[in-house]
Amino acid sequence: MLLIIGAVLTIIGIVFFPFLCIGVPLLVVGLILIVAEGGRVTKPPFPPYPGYGPSPPYAPYAAMPPAAGPSRPPDAEPASPTPPPTRYCVNCGSALTAGAAFCAQCGAPVQR
Repeated sequence: MLLIIGAVLTIIGIVFFPFLCIGVPLLVVGLILIVAEGGRVTKPPFPPYPGYGPSPPYAPYAAMPPAAGPSRPPDAEPASPTPPPTRYCVNCGSALTAGAAFCAQCGAPVQR
């Protein structure tokens, strides 16, 4: 940080050098700061990574778990078939009975 301040003051001192009462003191202070900071420019190195700790002991071979069985017991009943979805009239929106050719509410023909 002192190096940067010293460089800035040195540049300002050179710019204002014609005005000796401002330029010379700034130039001198800037050069002193640059010289004082000269040996401390480098940052200290990072400490090395400590590494991983010892690994916990494991058995040399672990047996595989048994294979997963079927999702439902074999003696269970098969799922009942789902009923067909209810259809609705496109004209009036009422529910249609299964196999109807016309709507019971408005008489519109059922689209197949």
